[in-house]
Amino acid sequence: MHVSLIGFMGSGKTTVGQALADRLGRPFVDTDKEVERMLGMSVRDIFDNLGEPAFREAEQDALSDALRPLDPIVLATGGGTPCADGAMEWMRRRSLVIALQPPLDTLLERLQQGQEHRPLIHDKSGPELKRVVERMMLTRAACYGSAHVTWKQDLTSDEALDDALASIQWRLEP
Repeated sequence: MHVSLIGFMGSGKTTVGQALADRLGRPFVDTDKEVERMLGMSVRDIFDNLGEPAFREAEQDALSDALRPLDPIVLATGGGTPCADGAMEWMRRRSLVIALQPPLDTLLERLQQGQEHRPLIHDKSGPELKRVVERMMLTRAACYGSAHVTWKQDLTSDEALDDALASIQWRLEP
């Protein structure tokens, strides 16, 4: 069974996903990287030059392509990927969906580093950044809440990640 990581931007999907893929001996796929490969430009450039709708369409193509094969992978999605119409249903049918949900302060700290690469928040800071993030998280709460599993713990240590993996290992067995 595939493993799909969902959560808000900065929640750690790529970092945790790569580590899980290594531990499970599976390929790692990141939908944002796949969209960049498909369209030949960075996410920020896609938003700037083609617009968010073009990005979202390519994102859904990347999601569909990633989960179609039978050989299991670990997939990191973009923050909005599972919230598109039908996306979460597809993900739940084809994979174990894990929502990463770090504390808001942790998320904001991460987002302030490298936010120039995040088109939805690149020009926000301080209280405005916090308001935008809280609003976006609220609109995505139902989507993220339909994951099979939610991990709220700090997964930056090997031990914490190993414990989290141990808690779902039985669900990955054929």
